[in-house]
Amino acid sequence: MIFSGNFVYKCEVWSSSANIKSLKLLLFLLPFFQRFRGLSINIKRFTLLKSPLGNKKSKDQFEKCEHRMYFYLESSKPSNILACVHILAFLNEVKCKVKVSNKVSDWSSARKG
Repeated sequence: MIFSGNFVYKCEVWSSSANIKSLKLLLFLLPFFQRFRGLSINIKRFTLLKSPLGNKKSKDQFEKCEHRMYFYLESSKPSNILACVHILAFLNEVKCKVKVSNKVSDWSSARKG
């Protein structure tokens, strides 16, 4: 029989936002994870004509920056993982992709052997 204490739960989160302040707020809201990594900035540039008929030389250029961050949390308590996912659900301006997995901890298998 395997008890829930033998499992280690891992929550991986890839987050992205156009506002860097929102991602920094995420670091303050989730103080219990220690492993995070700031990823590259995805920059999208595009050009539009100011007038479609007359002057082809007058153009407007725009740029959209998207900042990304990756972090993960490992815990033997599923309540910590659920708290992390619950906080992520209430963030504005931040898109998150969450992957939760579990495995049998090495400590319990070493103890049996």
